[in-house]
Amino acid sequence: MRTLTCAAFFCVVFACFFCVPGFGQDKEVGWRPVTPEELALKTPKVEADADAEAIFWEVRLDDKSDSKLTYSHYVRVKIFTERGRERFSKMDIPFEKGKTVESVAARVIKPDGTSIELKPEDVFEREIIKTNKNKYLVKTFAVPGIEPGVIVEYRYTEKIKGDSAGGEVLFFQRDIPIQKVVYYVRPREGNSLSHNAFNMADGEDARFVEDKKGFSVSTLYNVPALKEEPYMPPDLEIRRWVYLRYFGFASLFQWAGLSSVVSEDLKKSSKPNKEIKAKAAELTAGVQNDEEKVRNIYNFVQKNIKNVHFEDSFDEQQIKKLDVKDADDALKKGMGGYFAIDMLFASLARAAGFETNIILASDREDLFFSPAKYPFSNFINMKGIGVRIGGVWKYFDPCTPYHPFAQLEWRQENMDAMLIGDGGYIWKKMAVTDHAVSLAKRTAKLNLSADGSLDGTVRVEYNGHLSMTRRREQFRDSQVKREESYKEEIKKRIGNAEITGLVIENFDDNSKPLAYSYTIKVPNYAQKAGKRLILQPGFFEYGATPVFTAAERKYDISFPFPWSENDEIDIQLPKDYLLDAADAPSELFDPSHITGLKITMGIARATNVLKYTRKFHVGGGGAILFPASSYTPLKRLFDNFYKADSHALSIKQADK
Repeated sequence: MRTLTCAAFFCVVFACFFCVPGFGQDKEVGWRPVTPEELALKTPKVEADADAEAIFWEVRLDDKSDSKLTYSHYVRVKIFTERGRERFSKMDIPFEKGKTVESVAARVIKPDGTSIELKPEDVFEREIIKTNKNKYLVKTFAVPGIEPGVIVEYRYTEKIKGDSAGGEVLFFQRDIPIQKVVYYVRPREGNSLSHNAFNMADGEDARFVEDKKGFSVSTLYNVPALKEEPYMPPDLEIRRWVYLRYFGFASLFQWAGLSSVVSEDLKKSSKPNKEIKAKAAELTAGVQNDEEKVRNIYNFVQKNIKNVHFEDSFDEQQIKKLDVKDADDALKKGMGGYFAIDMLFASLARAAGFETNIILASDREDLFFSPAKYPFSNFINMKGIGVRIGGVWKYFDPCTPYHPFAQLEWRQENMDAMLIGDGGYIWKKMAVTDHAVSLAKRTAKLNLSADGSLDGTVRVEYNGHLSMTRRREQFRDSQVKREESYKEEIKKRIGNAEITGLVIENFDDNSKPLAYSYTIKVPNYAQKAGKRLILQPGFFEYGATPVFTAAERKYDISFPFPWSENDEIDIQLPKDYLLDAADAPSELFDPSHITGLKITMGIARATNVLKYTRKFHVGGGGAILFPASSYTPLKRLFDNFYKADSHALSIKQADK
């Protein structure tokens, strides 16, 4: 019941061309003739400034086999500019373990009609990432002979074992403009598919019409590219797509049926036996405070019950052989998967006298789920356990090692969740964590030299979602890899930074902030101007770029979660240098204090130390989603933040 979605990951890795759940190509289908009009095409038809444009993008989804689902893709693209050539010169086809990619083919057709085909031996497969037992592979190849003016064609086969067309997402919009998008869908024999279309423009009709070969066909024309903007809503909220499902019960019965099944699982799998009751009594003995009782149970489960999905020593076959099905098994064996560990936590809480429920929710990184907008039961899955403490429900994810007490991931916040207990289910909007919880506390003690170089010690502590996100992304990395990643993060801002002595603290202890301490040296940090040095005191924002740069915006603005930053910086000024002017930027905030920035500065005269403090936050009052119509004032505010963070001071060498 725990799943890891990879649609967003695929779209990042393969955004330039393919970003669908899967596809393939029938072996008997060869290259189609290219028309003289396509060869002679000089300018795009859908978007005048496009660097490349798909002439057609066809997908055949075949569900005739009970054992596998097959996708077939055939795409023809015209390259117009040098940027288009660079974008399509190398292709990566990502896929998960359990899927196969076969018969990869590509060719380039020059304006004179001659063609160059990709050689089969020039297609390579490699592993690119592995997360919680999900291995992501990629087929990669360089496109031969690509240049402006040519046509590029691609096709390949992907087969997915044990999958079905029901529940599939079909993307009708990509990151490239398309003159014609066509989907052919063949359902299983004796079954009928229905579909729901989302985000279609006025006048667009994605209805399916049956053809003579048993396929249902849907076509859209002149679909513009999906262009990336900073802090966009999730993919399924903005991209044109269709959801397929086999005919079944209405949504009301789906939710009731799902609740009934999950409720029975909760009662059966978390019913306390003698051993669990004894363990619960042991964990809560002498504790009067209810929250501390639950905390003891939570800490025991997280620290003493191993989640095999986070252990590299267990492969899929070993996990199956463990046969850990419920709370009893997890306690007895000291390990289990997501469901069994969640059930153990629920069972111990029940044994200690607490009411519990199961949380089914979607992932806000994928879409903004609500049961009215997306009335499909497979859009939600198990995300944790609710426990009623002192009349208040609190929510826990005990099976995930990096999740702290009583906090779910930001991906489940600000969305409707289905809470299922013994008495049925309710829908509840999950609260957004306050920005003060997700705090980056940053301190630096630095020395500025007369030549403009800066050196000193730095410490950064991440809390809340800031720490959870980092732990999630780097959980499987080695300590060396984590250190290198953090150094690279600093060097993206300060390219000439010399970083030594980096220490990462509390990575495996989610009850404490995730902390990074290091020594840094930055040559030419301050710029010399005669007897003066021009200094940016906001060290943690040095080298940062504006958040929003476009004059206009199409999509809403969606921040992942509220967060805050508190900076304390001491800069020892060089001997005989005095502050030329000590002006500080004015405090900035919107009328509702949804976001704000306050900077203070001063000089300790006795030591000649410049003291700089900065307080910044986003998401006050839980506001993290803003309509595109508010972009202009929001951009203006963030531009002012950037200007204030980049504020420079002049220090002058004293006359001798």
